[in-house]
Amino acid sequence: MVLSGGAVISKFRQLNSRPLNNRERNILRLALAVALLLVLSNGIPALQSIYQNRATQIEQLLTDIEREQRLLEETEQWQARAAQTNEQRERLDDMLFESGTAPMLTASIQRLIRQHATQSGINITSTELAETESSGDWTKLEQSLSFVMDNQQSIMNFLRVLDQSRPYLAVQDFSMRRARNQFIGDITVVGFSRQNDTEEAE
Repeated sequence: MVLSGGAVISKFRQLNSRPLNNRERNILRLALAVALLLVLSNGIPALQSIYQNRATQIEQLLTDIEREQRLLEETEQWQARAAQTNEQRERLDDMLFESGTAPMLTASIQRLIRQHATQSGINITSTELAETESSGDWTKLEQSLSFVMDNQQSIMNFLRVLDQSRPYLAVQDFSMRRARNQFIGDITVVGFSRQNDTEEAE
């Protein structure tokens, strides 16, 4: 028997409108369970992969942040060390005579010693020729002189001024004796000079 199109549609509507029996419900439940298992079997690994990638990205970001912090701390430390080194070099340069020829250095140390002696009330009676000794880019200046003064306080002032002198002057040898109402003495003072980088290049 051949059904017309209208009859087929009517039959299909009847199947859809009738309630499902137990066998059909079990089949439908099984189909849903299989579909759910398929979704879970494909979805969970994908979620795990996304989570793992995100965790890796976060870990890398934390590593980058730590590295940047270390670099920043190291930079600050190097800047502090550089500033400290520059400060020490400036103090050292302030203690040295300006570099130059031996006659120029000799004239510089003699002029400075005479200035300090006059300031302290000491009369320089004679000066020996200053000696220079070089080692690498360093030059040591050694100046010996004789002096006379009226009181001991003058020599104390002179020694204090030498110690505070800039450029720095160190007392290497000192002797003093009394002669009637005066004090006569001899003193050897040393200073230092360093050749700068520009002069080394020349």
